[in-house]
Amino acid sequence: MDEEERICGAHFVKLEDGRQLEQAVVVIMNGRVVNYYEFRDEIAMCEWMGGTIEVKRDEEDYLRAYWHGKILE
Repeated sequence: MDEEERICGAHFVKLEDGRQLEQAVVVIMNGRVVNYYEFRDEIAMCEWMGGTIEVKRDEEDYLRAYWHGKILE
């Protein structure tokens, strides 16, 4: 199975523990969040979503990213 990386950027990334990152990206592989961080410079291959991305655990205990209530795959 090929792993495809998707990098999504937003004004805010809300984490489960209540923290909120500003000007941040979420890195998604196979539908699961594998990393997230704030950035200062332009990032290659980053898909700008705008608004807020929420990072939450699903029922299988995997971190998932949601934008406007829809899961980012």
